[in-house]
Amino acid sequence: MIWEVLTTAPDQLIGESWCGLIQATGIECRIRPGDAVGFLGVSVFPVRIMVRASDIELAQSILDTYLAEDEEPLEGYSEEPESIN
Repeated sequence: MIWEVLTTAPDQLIGESWCGLIQATGIECRIRPGDAVGFLGVSVFPVRIMVRASDIELAQSILDTYLAEDEEPLEGYSEEPESIN
């Protein structure tokens, strides 16, 4: 079984969230051992997200879809400041 780096998450908590999202679709996912220093608590350093080589395209598609949805502005939200009179 060959594992490949799918992406790098900015920290361990986000990495675990992304892995959980990917695992929820039935794809095995893990944070690369050694990147997250568990005995010191949660790592604030980037971690690598690993999936099987055969699942890399599907896992990337799932993650891209999730991240694209996360970046959409909220309905009714405007970046224009309201005038105060």
